[in-house]
Amino acid sequence: MNLEQINTFLQVYQLQSFKEASYQMYLPQPTISQRIIQLEKELGKTLLIRSKRNITLTEEGRAFLPYAQYIQGALLEGKEAVNKVEQGKTGKLSIGCNTPLTSSVLPYILDTFSEKYPKVSIDIDTSSTPLLVRLIRQREIQLAITPHTNGDSGLIYQDVFSEPYCLIVSPTHPFAKKGKVSLEEISHEPLIIYRKNTLYRDMIDIIMVQENLFYKAKFETNNLQLIKHLIKKNAGIHISGKIHMRDEIINKELVAVSIDPNPFALSHIYVARLIKKVNNLEEEFMKYFETTLKETFLSY
Repeated sequence: MNLEQINTFLQVYQLQSFKEASYQMYLPQPTISQRIIQLEKELGKTLLIRSKRNITLTEEGRAFLPYAQYIQGALLEGKEAVNKVEQGKTGKLSIGCNTPLTSSVLPYILDTFSEKYPKVSIDIDTSSTPLLVRLIRQREIQLAITPHTNGDSGLIYQDVFSEPYCLIVSPTHPFAKKGKVSLEEISHEPLIIYRKNTLYRDMIDIIMVQENLFYKAKFETNNLQLIKHLIKKNAGIHISGKIHMRDEIINKELVAVSIDPNPFALSHIYVARLIKKVNNLEEEFMKYFETTLKETFLSY
């Protein structure tokens, strides 16, 4: 039994004619007859009663009919599913995301992406950049969203967003009324900062050493929500890209102040992946991620 036999059986039944079925299927009539004979032989039962006027189903044919229709329908649905995967409209995507970006950026992307692609399921791993790189190399995730690169020659880092680092303060902090502050002024204030052994902390430490400055870490935490809370309470100040504080800046709960002169390189967001051809779903997500980032986070 094969799909050709099943499709032929359904065509003959629907058209009530071997001759019409041969026209519709662009096949010789003997081929149509042979397929039905072979199908009936394999089932061991007669499915169709042939007469000069019409074709009717035997009792066994009526029993077989819904299963034949189910098989044909499932095949069509399968073809449609494959086409949707090719178009990036369905499937499963596994991504990793740097911890702060998970709360500050990813929700905006996922909300609208899920609305546009409701049949795409996404598995999300929240980790540090070094761990995300390892997960990609082990093929446990397909893409990683990270603010850092690590020089791994086996990965491609696509730069999808960048902006200057700035100082984030409470509206009640004296710096909030200044258009800009120097790094030296910042060094005299209590800093709220990520913990040691993070790429962010390494960057801060390196720049401070290069500028011959010392700073006081008032609070050290890797929790972005806690950092925001502490800044709002005026417990300290924080160096960051504005993207992590977008809502709070828009709602005037926090203030972004320019650092001038600014010794920091730009704050980036990358999408990392293995050096290989991406599938359509991966490509669609990366394009959507970059476009949405720029539309959402460059407009405030």
